[in-house]
Amino acid sequence: MAETTMMELVTPGRVLVSKSVEMVVIPGSEGFFGVLPRHSALLANLQRGVVEVYEGGKVVDRLMIDGGIADVTPEGVTILTERAEDLGKANVQEIAERAKGAADAEADFLKEVEAAL
Repeated sequence: MAETTMMELVTPGRVLVSKSVEMVVIPGSEGFFGVLPRHSALLANLQRGVVEVYEGGKVVDRLMIDGGIADVTPEGVTILTERAEDLGKANVQEIAERAKGAADAEADFLKEVEAAL
């Protein structure tokens, strides 16, 4: 069985993900970086992009984030972001409708979510 690390993705309104994973690939402000079990401690600024969660050697979840901060420790990673959407559960029509009625920053984010679907 592969070694795992704890991953949490948190927005102001909810905890979107909290589980053990093999690896997480995160859109850092200076490029994508991977987090594996026992990673060195790191605090990183994030840019808008897709977080990929790996289990069993495959991507099992894709989550769009709107920038934020990643707090990496040897035990896991916590991603703090203003907005996030689970691309595996997102519906194109629902995202488009939400974007129509959203404020500018939210609308821009939702348009990128729609494009990623």
